[in-house]
Amino acid sequence: MKERPSERRRSLGRRDQDRAFEELAIQDAFVALTDGIILTGPDGFIVSANPAAFRVLGEEKLKGRPFEELLLVSGAATVQDTDGHHIRRTWFPREDRMGVLEIVSTAIGERGVLHTVRDVTAQAELLRLKEDFLLQVAHELRTPIAALSATLDLLVDDALSMPPAQLTTMVSTLRRSALRLEYLVENLLDAGSIEAGTFQVRAVPASIRSCLQEAMEFTQTLLDAKHQKLDTQLRPAFDRVLADPRRTAQVLANLIANASRYAPEATTVTVATEGRDGFVQVSVVDQGPGIPADEQPRLFQRFFRSREVRDQAGGLGLGLTICRAIVIAHGGDIRVESEVGRGTSVHFTLPKARQLAEEAGA
Repeated sequence: MKERPSERRRSLGRRDQDRAFEELAIQDAFVALTDGIILTGPDGFIVSANPAAFRVLGEEKLKGRPFEELLLVSGAATVQDTDGHHIRRTWFPREDRMGVLEIVSTAIGERGVLHTVRDVTAQAELLRLKEDFLLQVAHELRTPIAALSATLDLLVDDALSMPPAQLTTMVSTLRRSALRLEYLVENLLDAGSIEAGTFQVRAVPASIRSCLQEAMEFTQTLLDAKHQKLDTQLRPAFDRVLADPRRTAQVLANLIANASRYAPEATTVTVATEGRDGFVQVSVVDQGPGIPADEQPRLFQRFFRSREVRDQAGGLGLGLTICRAIVIAHGGDIRVESEVGRGTSVHFTLPKARQLAEEAGA
């Protein structure tokens, strides 16, 4: 049956409407995308760009400019061809550091090239931190493992003929190395449980002094190696807390280890307590290089280490992250006070056990 002219006009009208709606939808998507989209003609000059492209590239004018001109920044690009897409990464200035752009270029016939531009600075930084973290894990584990291996070799060869005093020293070395490994592995496991949301504490009435003694099992060797002293200013009235003793010792061990690691030799690490609104505040103070003000908001991020000490000392960049999780799980808070050249103080609070007991019985 032949289509009438009026029906044909209506059909064409609907197609035109559908085509117009599709074009509007494409234009809306072009504007709304968070990735930069740039279209260049056959001559390589930009003919169109979405708002995100201006934001990602930090440019005010794009149309009419050669696309390659935008990429003339420091750093070499990584080039890779995959399924007709040309993928590269290039570095560009971003405030006080270099950012990373990922650019995917796809030829669209003879009309030109479509470029997708994405700022991947955060992902690149996270990858760098993870790679650095793995290297640091290997470095941190190597020292106690080497000590264990060397001591065991001596014991295997000479244990039966070794004087009792020397044998005692060897066993002590083994114990310290084993404790060091336990401390490192526990931090790694805790970092995983924090990320998974399964981290827990079991609070009971506990003593800060006893927790500190347990922490020193892990950290005394570090202090001795650098001829550092521990100054304790623990006030008896502010010793009892409602806390997980093992986790509290872990916080103290992490903070004292950081203080020892980053402070010069023959300096003093101070641990002090005082009261604060129904809580006990514990402070660990060092005489190290201090932390720049711009880095302090990032101190509790995983893998983060200050540039002031990054190349001078070890550490996994997990200690403060774990300390924060433990303290917050107890209902306390943790903060850092630091000034370059004047050392660092870390203060954390735990509920005061006696006051909570009195309130529960009221």
